Amino acid sequence: MADRSNKPKQTLFTRTTALVWSALSVMLALQWSADLGMLGFPDGYITPFARATSTLLGILTAACMAQGLYFFLAGVFGRKVSAVGLCLQILAAAVLTVAPVLIVKDCPGSQLCSKAYEALTGTMMDDGAGG
Repeated sequence: MADRSNKPKQTLFTRTTALVWSALSVMLALQWSADLGMLGFPDGYITPFARATSTLLGILTAACMAQGLYFFLAGVFGRKVSAVGLCLQILAAAVLTVAPVLIVKDCPGSQLCSKAYEALTGTMMDDGAGG
């Protein structure tokens, strides 16, 4: 008998997409973890900006690793989800984890972000760049 239920089917596309996003999430999380581990290398000096953002980046790194595990399990065990639903989940995951990390990492190079940081903290942006 054919399955005539209205439940969304897990297709090869959705499984592959979930596994690719899972791999990308894990690779990003490992890279960010390595970056956090290298803070202060080689002289041990950690800039005030790095000190202020390291906790946030650590939390976002853990969240990115967790989303990698989630999408891996969804792809491997065939969690039933439509392609649109999966794309919405990936978009939400990217907005909540990847985008904030990219913003924080690019902040020292952005005038707008630097001004916002200085207004919020009352201190000059010190990202260790300079002479």
